[in-house]
Amino acid sequence: MSNDFTQRQSVGEQMRAEELSRRATVPPSEVPGYRLERMLGQGAFGQVWVGKNLNTGRTVAIKFYLHRGGVDWSLLAREVKHLVSMSANRFIVQVLEVGWDSEPPYYVMEYLENGSLDDLIRSRGCLPISLAVDLFTDIAAGLNHSHGKGVLHCDLKPANVLLDQDMRPRLADFGQSRMSHEQTPSLGTLFYMAPEQADLEAAPDARWDVYALGAILYCMVVGTPPYRTPQMVSTLDTAASLPDRLKRYRETIQRAPAPKQHYRVRGMDRALGSIIDRCLGKRPADRFQNVEQVLEALHRRSQARVQRPLLLLGIVGPLLLLAVMGIFSWRGIQTAEHESSQQLQDWALRSNEFAAKFAARTLETELNSLFRLIEAEARSPMLHELYEAARTSIGIETLDRLAAEQADPTIREEMLKNPKRLALRDYLMERLRNYQPDTDDDHSVQFSSLFLTDEHGTQFAIAILEKADNVVGRNFAFRSYFTGMREDLPGTKDRKSISPLSMTHISAPFQSTSTGNWKIAVATPIVLDASQETIGVLALTVNLGNFDLLGDQSADANTGHRRFSVLVDGHEGAREGTLVQHPALARKGSKEKYQINSEQLNELKKRGLLTYRDPVGESAGGEEFRGDWIAAMQRVDVTQQASQGPNAKRAATDLWVLVQERAENVTNPVQSLGTKLFREGMTGLLTVVAVTALLWFVVLYVIRLPDNAFRSVKSSPTGGETPSRDETTLSAR
Repeated sequence: MSNDFTQRQSVGEQMRAEELSRRATVPPSEVPGYRLERMLGQGAFGQVWVGKNLNTGRTVAIKFYLHRGGVDWSLLAREVKHLVSMSANRFIVQVLEVGWDSEPPYYVMEYLENGSLDDLIRSRGCLPISLAVDLFTDIAAGLNHSHGKGVLHCDLKPANVLLDQDMRPRLADFGQSRMSHEQTPSLGTLFYMAPEQADLEAAPDARWDVYALGAILYCMVVGTPPYRTPQMVSTLDTAASLPDRLKRYRETIQRAPAPKQHYRVRGMDRALGSIIDRCLGKRPADRFQNVEQVLEALHRRSQARVQRPLLLLGIVGPLLLLAVMGIFSWRGIQTAEHESSQQLQDWALRSNEFAAKFAARTLETELNSLFRLIEAEARSPMLHELYEAARTSIGIETLDRLAAEQADPTIREEMLKNPKRLALRDYLMERLRNYQPDTDDDHSVQFSSLFLTDEHGTQFAIAILEKADNVVGRNFAFRSYFTGMREDLPGTKDRKSISPLSMTHISAPFQSTSTGNWKIAVATPIVLDASQETIGVLALTVNLGNFDLLGDQSADANTGHRRFSVLVDGHEGAREGTLVQHPALARKGSKEKYQINSEQLNELKKRGLLTYRDPVGESAGGEEFRGDWIAAMQRVDVTQQASQGPNAKRAATDLWVLVQERAENVTNPVQSLGTKLFREGMTGLLTVVAVTALLWFVVLYVIRLPDNAFRSVKSSPTGGETPSRDETTLSAR
């Protein structure tokens, strides 16, 4: 059967198997006061046995030096001397007794039942970061004590670190140790030995032990020592001699990239990774210069980890506080801005209501003055005289036929040429010109025409300033200016059955077919003084666009139209809500019709609107009137005087004054103030953050200053040795 799946032993495992097979079962000699029970291990110079003190029952480890040939006994004696000198330290194996004159020589040390750190790593693999750091700190403390005594270990590795009953480490096997002032080379164990130590002429250096410290910590968290790869092991195993092996070791490490696998270990922090990196520096100058600096770095890391929650709270706490303050400040600003905007909008609405009332009263005054003007003109003796002369000249029969619209066209032509009627027309033209203002102000009241109809509604004479069709001789008895009604009558109604108005009246607005201007006619009856009989109607037409109600109809150069008034036709029906005066209608040649939708119109008549949409803004070319407006309306009233009596009364018209103001012009100051407050708040917040960051930078800088506390660290007892398992110390002895 094929054995392809059989696991093959490595060279080291084969050597261990061979060593175990040759282990002695009988101790080399008796040790007075001790009973030897079993062999613990075998090394280059002898054996280590486990024994028991016959007096105290304490379990101990006894190391025998069996091979005298080729052994420098002065160096072995120095190992024992170093252990004895440092055995008071807690982290060094304690020497209990020395039998240097015995055959073979031996010394007794405390027995640590939990084995070595190497055994722990082999059994558990990678150690948790917290456990590795605790062990590493104790190992460094013991090594610092050793260096304080002037002793350099020179062969520090997991197999030379024993674990006591509390799993605390003890340094052992000082067989390769040197005094700090010595120049004798000492070889350690591959992959734990500093590259410059792998030289038969190298002088001992405390930084060798610093490198070994970093290699041990790296091995604890990764599971293998740094730079140890199958390729590296193969390269070293093929070396022909020890000098060649050492040279390959040095050169391979110098060429290889710095180990980074420890950074991929879960829980590794940057500070600890940096300690490992600095311990494993390829050049001695790149490492910590002594073990005390390693302990200081560990102390700073520990302090930083302890202080991290406080630092985090100290940093995040103020930021959270500032954030909460910022949020509530922002909400306060938003609330104040909203409430202030609402109050300003309500105030603006009330202001516009007042302005609408003022504008309505202004228009009422204008209309009442027109009433008095037309009424005075209707009572003029000259008008009566010219009118009576023209009626007589044309003849009542002819006028009756024109009223019935049954006249031959030649009759109308004769009427147009009648000298008496032309005299009346000239009089009306003269009166109309007298009414025109002396200035060219666009907002002065402009009279369009002055005309007179007979008692049946036939157009008798007209003075007109605009170009228009000649309407003389045609009957308009159905028009509201003749009847005094709110609406025109149907054009098919019998003219003879229609009675003329009895008091001064304003007609429904109408749009000129020639100019597109919206107009109204102010009409009043012409009454004979003797009989009080109505013999005609005198009417004056006025352009609605010429009424200046607020004096603010022009656009602002920067913000456009801010607040202005418009006139709205309030006649019920299809025309309700039609704009008859508006800045857009003042444009020459404009014949567009704009109408407020019924929903908005109802709200405007009730209480006004904070979000009024101008219908002009919804049309093409009305961009300047788009957006939200604050608007209020007021109906226009007039004073009417009955022709038959002196009593006057106020009558409501179907004209409404609407005053609108841009909502953004009302709220912009508050929003601008809110924006400024927000910017100021953000500036203050960022300033506080910057100051806090600066203060914390100073705090962190001070915290990271070198801590000299560890320079006075006192070492505590212990000592020891254990045989290596798979790493072989290279000896230069």
